[in-house]
Amino acid sequence: MKRIPLFLSTVALLTLVATPAQAAALRPIVVQPYGDLTEGVTVAPDGTIYVGLLTKGEIRKVDSTGTDSLLAALPIGEGKLNGLATDRRGNVYAALNSGEAATNGIWRITSYGEAKLYAALPIGFANGLAFGPDHALYVTDTTNSVVYRVADGKAAVWAKSSLLVGSDGTGANGIAWRSGAFYVAVSDEGQIVRIPYGKGGKAGVPTVYVKDAKLAGADGVAFDVRGQLYVPSYTGNTLSIVRTGGGVEVLTDKLDSPASLAFDGKALYFVNIGGNGAPSLMKTKVKLPGQPLLRG
Repeated sequence: MKRIPLFLSTVALLTLVATPAQAAALRPIVVQPYGDLTEGVTVAPDGTIYVGLLTKGEIRKVDSTGTDSLLAALPIGEGKLNGLATDRRGNVYAALNSGEAATNGIWRITSYGEAKLYAALPIGFANGLAFGPDHALYVTDTTNSVVYRVADGKAAVWAKSSLLVGSDGTGANGIAWRSGAFYVAVSDEGQIVRIPYGKGGKAGVPTVYVKDAKLAGADGVAFDVRGQLYVPSYTGNTLSIVRTGGGVEVLTDKLDSPASLAFDGKALYFVNIGGNGAPSLMKTKVKLPGQPLLRG
């Protein structure tokens, strides 16, 4: 997400209207409204949904009945809670930008709510999280314009490139794995950068996979099984799809700063940050299921 001040209002949840071409295809609904800005979302292997509250530092748990409860509250200080991911055991990993050396970094939270700092990170803005083929966690840093590799409680820079830099300070954001490479959204540039996973696990040469004005403000990213990439824009209030041929199509608009997203079969969940007063967990049905995720 972009590091800009967002203020809640008492405005009711916005009515979400699909663009005419997609009116019959995408009908996002509110699963759970929240009283704080929402940023991260992940779906565990058992179908449990976890949502991160940006300024409270809370990780909320939404079970199969739709019941929302508190999983854990992290020591956020004056910082932000950003991306989430889950491993094959159901542990939740969270990017906490507390700004304090003792707490800043990636936290691991068990499904029972026990939370510990897993790996410290340099002060910056850790944002998107995705597991790689080596079972390590790969983490974007939006202000330092790098991708970290996090394994065994330690973090190291895996990729650094001018293509990950945002011209207005918001660079590398969402991250997803597909077919031998990581794909990273670069918010300010409206582009998706492909970083090959090379020999020995080293980062290859980054290239621009797609660049389009409709992707300005791109946040989280997620692939379906065909290789189509879903991309929300927190500045355009849209959810778009990047077709396999590189074309970009807006699927729905009138959202409220959508950020992270996660598949559960053909159900696509995403969060509205809620800068216009409607922070929420949303759900929409899509034609193809999400690509199965690598799990640490």
